[in-house]
Amino acid sequence: MKKISAIFGAFFLSLFFFSSTAFSWGSATHAYIDDQIMKKKGLRNPNEMYGAMAPDIFNYLIDVPFQKDLSMQKHHQFQKVWEQAKTGTAKALAYGFVSHNDSWGADSTAHHAGMTYGLTEGYITAKAKELSTIAPLPANLGIPPDAALELYHNFVESGVDLLVKRLDPSIGDKMIASALRRSREFPYLLVRAYSADLAPYFGSPGEAAKAITAAEKEFRKMTILYGQALLQEEGTALNLVSEQMADLSEKFLGAYNVPAPPKEQTIQLIAFYITVAMTLCESDYAEEIAETQNYVARQMSFSATAY
Repeated sequence: MKKISAIFGAFFLSLFFFSSTAFSWGSATHAYIDDQIMKKKGLRNPNEMYGAMAPDIFNYLIDVPFQKDLSMQKHHQFQKVWEQAKTGTAKALAYGFVSHNDSWGADSTAHHAGMTYGLTEGYITAKAKELSTIAPLPANLGIPPDAALELYHNFVESGVDLLVKRLDPSIGDKMIASALRRSREFPYLLVRAYSADLAPYFGSPGEAAKAITAAEKEFRKMTILYGQALLQEEGTALNLVSEQMADLSEKFLGAYNVPAPPKEQTIQLIAFYITVAMTLCESDYAEEIAETQNYVARQMSFSATAY
């Protein structure tokens, strides 16, 4: 258990910034979408918002060979969580969890079929390609194309999260509240849904259960920290996000055998690219998010998860 916790503690910040398999909406955007869908549900709403962010709990394991399989479990086998939800709060968590999905949920508009932009490839994917064209990474850094693509996606995701602050300046508070108030049922809900399927990766259902609960514990902490960053005014929030990404860049680039630039230079570069991404998105992100929200609400009404 100590080994598992150490692994999760070392890599967890990258959950929010270096998503190596699913180029999707950021955590704040997922929280905002679900808050808008179910904002009249009272006490259930924080649990739903937390559930909406939670499918990304394994995205941060950059150098683990089976990371993609773990992520795909959460993004495509999402119905398993709903099937295990029995109480009202568990169903709220599961509703949010399902709404995130990559098949027909919120993530599908991010990197498969955008609602207003990137209609054939997803909003985030299309904006990342546009960013790579108008602001290519410095050639002297030696970053290979596949790593650069991940970086561009993450710059756009972070930029949209910061723009969401303009739609709802209290989104950071809501993320913190959702993590603090999430039902104690949630890690056990995930264990019941996934421990058997993940057992081959961790050695046994018991070890898989430990890994899941450790991941969720760290996810909860980092949701609070990310929410605190988003509580700040936009310039400060941008700097905090850039600093956090810079802290992770050495590990991320190391996976590609690329040395990271000096930290201060890295922070400046990251802040620059996020700022450019925000400029690319500021004219249409609100409409894309609103259309995604409406789309997800319709999709959820057709599923068995209405509650």
